[in-house]
Amino acid sequence: MYEPSSLKLRVPLDSGRFDPKRAEHSWTLPAEWYYDPDIFCLEHEAIYYKNWWYQCHISDLPEPGDYYCGEVADQGIFIIRGADRELHAFYNVCSHRAHPLLKGQGNTNLIVCPYHQWCYRPDGCFRGARGRDALKDWIPENANLKPVRLEDFGGFLFVNLDPDAAPLTPQAGKLLKDMRDYCPQFDELVRIARFDRPVAANWKTVIDNNHECYHCAVNHKSLMAVVDYEHQAEWTDDGITFSHAVRGKTLNKAAYVLEAGEAEQESLFGFLWPNLIPLFFPGPASAIMFQVIPTGPQTCTVRHDFYFAHREPDLQEQRLVDYINGVLVPEDMALCENVQKGLRSRGYRQGKFVVDRNHCEFSEHHVHLFQRFVHDALIGPVTD
Repeated sequence: MYEPSSLKLRVPLDSGRFDPKRAEHSWTLPAEWYYDPDIFCLEHEAIYYKNWWYQCHISDLPEPGDYYCGEVADQGIFIIRGADRELHAFYNVCSHRAHPLLKGQGNTNLIVCPYHQWCYRPDGCFRGARGRDALKDWIPENANLKPVRLEDFGGFLFVNLDPDAAPLTPQAGKLLKDMRDYCPQFDELVRIARFDRPVAANWKTVIDNNHECYHCAVNHKSLMAVVDYEHQAEWTDDGITFSHAVRGKTLNKAAYVLEAGEAEQESLFGFLWPNLIPLFFPGPASAIMFQVIPTGPQTCTVRHDFYFAHREPDLQEQRLVDYINGVLVPEDMALCENVQKGLRSRGYRQGKFVVDRNHCEFSEHHVHLFQRFVHDALIGPVTD
């Protein structure tokens, strides 16, 4: 559990031989950054509460009163569409005695706290409560729900707990353009399924794994029969995002059946700091929002939201869902859990990046870039 008092125990942090400027010369972040409870505590204020977190999609909230409950690490929030059809986001907590207000998804024209029945409008304004006359001097400034920053990123909804945070889209515009370019029906996408999987690994261990394909040839043989990484990958960095585009292989059937004419899009694998990995696989128009949610110093939840251009997946689309959930994710999570065990070994503290920007099929420069984001958030950027 997050304990602010513990933030004093490990300042300044020791990043060892990690070089935030030069991936070719850098060692990895120290192993303890992946299991130390104090560092996990520091990450709450330095990373989780200061950055944009994906929640859901505008298609999840089509009508006035529709709401969606989510989290930013340990902070509950909800998004709701008001009577004016505008979207609003608030902390999911009653102003009276801190009981959560809503659960899951649903529709309501009046938010009523289950504890003492304090009521709020969808715009967050206090509506009424028994005994309110006793609080007449307190209510005007305190009773309304506390707002959270909300942004529509191409139809995907993000929140940020930092009221002074820079807007998301200007920091991630190239990634959004690439997503639109690679998915031919991007604006028609709707979420058809969500799958959460607990993983016995630090959230950074999982993200590190997903920012290189050095491990793919041996550990993802079926995936490598679908996408052509060798000399065919294009890697780009932009602001708080990076991505790599990969050409598909013709009519491969090793991972999932792909018949002639069914490949509406090529592969695009992206990243949006701090914890979202948008995935676009060869085949029908689709997107997978892969989010890594920290739950403890050595645990996380991996979430896969599947988006297609219609609510009911057809046979080809279901094959893609089954392949990701049944084959690819288990392969990767087993690797991550094994790495997490190895990070606790007395025989390991820091490793070395393999960096060859001309051979993206095995280069780890984007792992270094992610670790630089972490380093800069916790220690501060190197200015000299």
